[in-house]
Amino acid sequence: MTPMTFRIFSRIPFSVSVLSRLTRTKLLIPYYHVVSDEPVAHIKHLYKYKTIREFTDDLDFLLRNYSPIGLREVLSSIKTDRPPADRVFLLTFDDGYREMSHTVAPILLKKGIPATFFVNSAFIDNRELCYLNKASLIVARFRQISSSRLARELATIFHADDAGFDAIESQIVSVEYQRRDLLDQIADIMNLDFNDYLSESEPYLTANQITDLIQNGFTIGAHSVDHPLYSSLTLEDQLYQTVESVRCVREMFHLDYGVFAFPFSDHGISRKFFARLSHSGLVDASFGTAGLIDDSVPNHLQRFSLEKPIDTAERIVTFQHARKLRRLITRMPVVVRT
Repeated sequence: MTPMTFRIFSRIPFSVSVLSRLTRTKLLIPYYHVVSDEPVAHIKHLYKYKTIREFTDDLDFLLRNYSPIGLREVLSSIKTDRPPADRVFLLTFDDGYREMSHTVAPILLKKGIPATFFVNSAFIDNRELCYLNKASLIVARFRQISSSRLARELATIFHADDAGFDAIESQIVSVEYQRRDLLDQIADIMNLDFNDYLSESEPYLTANQITDLIQNGFTIGAHSVDHPLYSSLTLEDQLYQTVESVRCVREMFHLDYGVFAFPFSDHGISRKFFARLSHSGLVDASFGTAGLIDDSVPNHLQRFSLEKPIDTAERIVTFQHARKLRRLITRMPVVVRT
């Protein structure tokens, strides 16, 4: 999505109610990663996130135009093949950051909004640090050290010709899942201890915090074991990441349901994957990130980000409706799996 496309589609002169009727949309599933007024070191150099005020403004918009709905109601709707009677939204959050417990949940409880939190099984209780979060911390330390000698050393590690600071930072945050050990190597060079950061900052939810969320009426889903890009995995690894994370979350929190949200994207995930996942009997529904569009897999639902771009929920929702309307007109209304 280009900035120009967003500007055009997010400003079409129709109300959300009109757009909902035109696109025949009853259910919205937006998602966030984190909400904070403070700099979050392990996220700061990865992407922008919304402040508490921006987040609450988003919620107020959603509440004016839609009714909140819980995960169990959505699962019931899938099972009975009956769409919601009214315009509703299911709010979701990815990555299981600790802000879900002390910042997000209190706001949602006050406003009476249910939500589903998708967590990575390897990161619960701060046992491991995601390679993406490691990259953000490395960039922060790199800026702190601000050494041309270090930049040249890292350029050698990356086999890069450009040892400029911006180029090195770009290389750091671009390290892929399969090369994530490279980040540990760089951290050693910088005397950056990820275990210290985990114990001191506790960036992720603990099992006790997740239990508290469940006791307050929220629902929990899996988000893979350790957040790989699924299109870079073999089918067997895709299934392992999914089944193992759902199994872990279900067993740890004694859940009678199983849901899964793809990290990054579900682009290119095959029909064979969904068929074999169904045979596991662990997953009642899964969630992608393709936007406001239907999917050819009946119990696979698509979501859209309310963080990208950092703009108002009204403009983002308007854009998503306009984009779906264009898909309907061009006869590309669903994600087709091969």
